[in-house]
Amino acid sequence: MVSEILLILYLIFAVFVGVKLYGKTNSWLSELDRITPPIVETGKALKYGFLAFGGAAVLELLVLYPISSDAGLLFLPLVAGFVEEGAKLSPYLRGGDELYRWRLTVKVALIFAVIEAVLYGITLFFSGNILGALLRIVVVMYHVSFTAIALEDALKGSLLSGYLKAALLHTLYDAPPVFVTLAISDLSPPLASIMGIAAIVYTYYHVDEAFGVAHRMARRALEERKKKAQEFWNERGGISFSEDDGMEFTSSP
Repeated sequence: MVSEILLILYLIFAVFVGVKLYGKTNSWLSELDRITPPIVETGKALKYGFLAFGGAAVLELLVLYPISSDAGLLFLPLVAGFVEEGAKLSPYLRGGDELYRWRLTVKVALIFAVIEAVLYGITLFFSGNILGALLRIVVVMYHVSFTAIALEDALKGSLLSGYLKAALLHTLYDAPPVFVTLAISDLSPPLASIMGIAAIVYTYYHVDEAFGVAHRMARRALEERKKKAQEFWNERGGISFSEDDGMEFTSSP
């Protein structure tokens, strides 16, 4: 009984935070879209997104297919967390500008999340769970937030530690329903729900810093580009750049 109550509280908490996380993450994405290198080819992000989702789905099936027992399904959150977070980070491994790779990877995480939400939503809708289908759309930004947290460490020089952190958060986020359903022991379901709530709290409060690292780096890069442009035009005596990213025209002496 305690396990079921904790699971219900966990699900309510996850949805509540998911709504707030949606607004917070969307605000950061809009802000960073203005100051990070643009992704000219929208199709590139879509291609990576579908490849990441398809690759993750195939790998998860290959790992989980041989597992036939209910106890074996305890590995599901672990497999999903480590496989999906790795798949979403794959665009960051390409060469080129670091901020461009950051932006592309975050876009891919969003596409990945939307694909998953749509597929889950369709399945739940046709099984009669309309509320569950709607709630899947609400929590899409968890995927984006986990990726942003991974990329925070990547921008600081350690993609591996970021990947492991995101994979662990993802695993803890997925674990409560599985542990409560299987009920391997009296202790594991409540513990899974508590750890899941802790992972959600960490994600919600840390995502600002995760995006903030990219934002500060993008601002420095933008200021450097403005400085170089100012120096270029100063030599020609015609244009000065204002602090609000705009330009002011001045007459030559």
